Amino acid sequence: MSYNWIDADKFSFNSFLLMDRWIIRMICNEYAGWGDFCDNLGIALAYNPSVSWYFAHKSPESKPSLEQMIAAAPRNLAPHDVRMAEVFVIHAMETFVVYAYPEMMNQNCDYIYDWDNRLLLELADFTDKIVLDVGSGTGRLAFAAAEKAKRVYASEPTDMLREYMRDRIKRENIHNVVVVDGMIEQIPYEANTFDIVMSGHVVGDNYDLELAELSRVVKNGGYIIDCIGEDNRKRKPDDELIKRGFESFYHVSKSGGDIYRYRKQVRK
Repeated sequence: MSYNWIDADKFSFNSFLLMDRWIIRMICNEYAGWGDFCDNLGIALAYNPSVSWYFAHKSPESKPSLEQMIAAAPRNLAPHDVRMAEVFVIHAMETFVVYAYPEMMNQNCDYIYDWDNRLLLELADFTDKIVLDVGSGTGRLAFAAAEKAKRVYASEPTDMLREYMRDRIKRENIHNVVVVDGMIEQIPYEANTFDIVMSGHVVGDNYDLELAELSRVVKNGGYIIDCIGEDNRKRKPDDELIKRGFESFYHVSKSGGDIYRYRKQVRK
């Protein structure tokens, strides 16, 4: 799905030199089965040796897939054809490309710029709470919670986004937000650490594993919150979350999208 967050024609393929290992692994392995994408990625990498070198060294487990795609790429292509392949890949991977440009995320991604902090704060009492935000991105949820919480831990696996949040913390002299590296599948904290654990646009690839980890690190009586941002998408309630005991809160976004937020109090 394309969200049209960027104009792919305006981006250099060198943007992929800013990608993290987990992103490269997904691009080269999980998405390599897409026929046209695989063909275009092979061309783009074959004609951008610095990016292919970076991919192979940053994500060595992806090297066999890389070599296969590069070997299949046609030789002696005209620069225009190479650029077309680059743009195809950039457009297809726009949701990763914007991670390299956090300010652009805030400006172009509707789920961030059209969002109101109260949509999170009304879901629970954050006053003096210890909070974990999983997949924090540019800090949409983390900085909102920090208005009331005692401390917020912003867990984000993407280096450029972590550095963006740290720069904001320093620039705005924020004292109660801590930025850490971490994935939802393996949260780097002990069990029963947080009063509130929250995320947005993260849960859904593996409900059992993801919700087990969120439940593990939240205290007895604490809350798990899933709070997506605003967009214009038409969607239905998440039956998997409801089946697992989450309450849902529905509203229509400014742009006409169906927005569902979820909350569950955990009893152990």
